[in-house]
Amino acid sequence: MSTTTVADTELESPVTADAQNSAATAAAAAADLKTLAQTSRVGGEAGHDGAEEGEREIESELTQMEADADRLQKEGVITPDDANMKRAEVEKARKLFRDLPASERIAIIKRRRELGRQLMERQLSGAAVVPANVRLNHTRLKPLFEQWWPYLNRMSVNMQRFGDSTFGEGDKTAVNSFFEKQIKSIEEYVDEALRVAIGFREKKEAELREAGEFVFEPSIPMPALDMTVEVYTRFAMRVLSAIMKFDKVMDQFDFMVWNGIRDQSDVDDETVHFLKKVNPLGVRGYMTHLRLMTTVRGL
Repeated sequence: MSTTTVADTELESPVTADAQNSAATAAAAAADLKTLAQTSRVGGEAGHDGAEEGEREIESELTQMEADADRLQKEGVITPDDANMKRAEVEKARKLFRDLPASERIAIIKRRRELGRQLMERQLSGAAVVPANVRLNHTRLKPLFEQWWPYLNRMSVNMQRFGDSTFGEGDKTAVNSFFEKQIKSIEEYVDEALRVAIGFREKKEAELREAGEFVFEPSIPMPALDMTVEVYTRFAMRVLSAIMKFDKVMDQFDFMVWNGIRDQSDVDDETVHFLKKVNPLGVRGYMTHLRLMTTVRGL
């Protein structure tokens, strides 16, 4: 088992061997983003990877990156040359969207999920961790967790360690502000979704019982995922908690579908909406993770 930060980063080398500068890092990340969009249409488990919105949402993320560059330049945080470099990175990403073969996209997303699983199995020397048990009942949340959370977890601790040297103080603040805004929005959404789902379920269950209807009480004896992970930061714990809390929302959905209270297609729509909420956080977190790795490898 690896015991150093630098050794652990070798895990990403097969995917980002060309990441010797920030532009190449963005290109490598973009390849994964294109893969994510393409496989969301293939079907099967890949179709539930948390990116059913496909290329439209990824393009939205790239547009946001351009807007960030413009804003930072206007605020005097970065120079015009730096802003132009960031815009060039976005254009490289768009070109990769068009040029990457479908077979390579599928291979990359599978590799990234495998590397994510390996990241969770390897310990990080010198890191203060909090162990957490992750139980996800529902299969649709497992790929979402595997493809984003391990990188968000590692990114968040490396941001603390190497954020200043990677981004500079001003840019680091902007990046952290984005992550805080995103996780806060997700937490608020999940809290409301759980409150509404429980309230609606209890109301309808009471009506069924009053009418003398038989009430099914489904359970999931074999969860989609049940493991213990080492969490490196409070931010990573918040992301993990939000995913597990939405899993509880889906428990309420199961009850409603079984008892004819809601249609499965309605439940699917709400689940996709959650995946869309998490996707921008995951995309930016993964790209930030790759960017930080270029700094770590240079140490």
